[in-house]
Amino acid sequence: MAGIERLIASTAQGDLLVGLLWRAPTAGQGRRRALLEARALTSDATSWAQAQVGVHVRYGLFQPRASEEGVRLPKGTLAAAACFSRLVGHRAPNAALVLTVPASAQRKEEKYFVVCLEDGVPVIDVLSNEIDARNALGGEDRPIWSDNPVAYPNCEPADLAWLASGCDRLARLQPMPVNPWPLVGAGVVTAASLGGWMLAQHLHRIDAERKAAAAARAADPTPRYLAALAGQRVDMASDRSAVVAAAHEIFGYSTWVPGWSLASAECSARTQACTRDWVRRGGTFEDLRHALPGDALEMLVPQGSSVPALDVARTRHPFKVARRSLLDPAHPLRALQAAISDAGPLLQRWRTADIVLELKRPALWPRVPEVPATFQHPAAVLAGDVDLHNVPGPFIVEALGAAPDFVSWESVRVDLGEGSDTRSLLKFSATGVFYVAAR
Repeated sequence: MAGIERLIASTAQGDLLVGLLWRAPTAGQGRRRALLEARALTSDATSWAQAQVGVHVRYGLFQPRASEEGVRLPKGTLAAAACFSRLVGHRAPNAALVLTVPASAQRKEEKYFVVCLEDGVPVIDVLSNEIDARNALGGEDRPIWSDNPVAYPNCEPADLAWLASGCDRLARLQPMPVNPWPLVGAGVVTAASLGGWMLAQHLHRIDAERKAAAAARAADPTPRYLAALAGQRVDMASDRSAVVAAAHEIFGYSTWVPGWSLASAECSARTQACTRDWVRRGGTFEDLRHALPGDALEMLVPQGSSVPALDVARTRHPFKVARRSLLDPAHPLRALQAAISDAGPLLQRWRTADIVLELKRPALWPRVPEVPATFQHPAAVLAGDVDLHNVPGPFIVEALGAAPDFVSWESVRVDLGEGSDTRSLLKFSATGVFYVAAR
């Protein structure tokens, strides 16, 4: 395997080779003519393998890179993509494979091997980093085989040993047949000299094009943004029903326990906890522990001090909230003006009732280093803060549940006032995030 980075594993069936260029032949040709046709389009290919599912055929061509010139493939080398096609092509013709390839002497860092099938035969066969691997999969919904169930929760299990078990005779790399016609009428020495010069020029051009493509990818923020969006979209929004349930629970809190009075209470989806702040009315910390045995007691340190206060305390219990994505192809996000236009009548009725939902100016989400805030893309998302405050107690549950779908509530809070006016004793507020399309 020395000298060829794309040889990713040695198995009992043979060494697995990746990164082949897969071409479909013109219909109705024999194998030799099809290979010569493929070679005419890929003049520096030295070996080939075949994948076939029903009437669909593709030839995988091995093109040595500049660093691989003069290095021979091990005998019995297998085209890994053809093995995957043989294993799943009939039952999942649109499948994809994502396998982790550990670092080695040839690969200084971990890589990812990606194969995508169409009609059961390979169309994509790459060894790349994680971001390029995700981009290679594209946006199409495919059944996935992988050894990484964390990144691909619904995947079928796969590994390199399983992949090698799909080998057959046509999956083994064979030397490319020689086309004799270009050599007719030319001397052996002249042809060899010219071929060597042309090969050097071709390799130089390929190397220059590869470097230019790598520089263009590095300058293009789109892959970095789309990768970050794909990774964070599942955690965009909190489960609204859990936040509404927390508001119901707050109504059941006791405002007084022996020796302590409740000052405020808050449930936060970000911290995954519900807290209550207490003011001492002659009690002790043990009174709080006895009254709320299921809550943890926290000491509060006043601002500017390093010593916990004795007259205030906080109790805490877990608040589990599931997260979900708001990006649904069946119900795409609206642009800001369209979203406000749709939700406007509801927000205007709330404003009449002195319930004000304040939407702060949105910005590109998620924020990614080296991606400008003015980045434009059809899939780009904007996010802004939401603030709902001074809500009378009876209306908070309705306000949380009836808010527009593009709002994710992240916390609900109540502050207890003092005085004889019962309406002023409970003032609810809530905070969250709203999401709209950038286009």
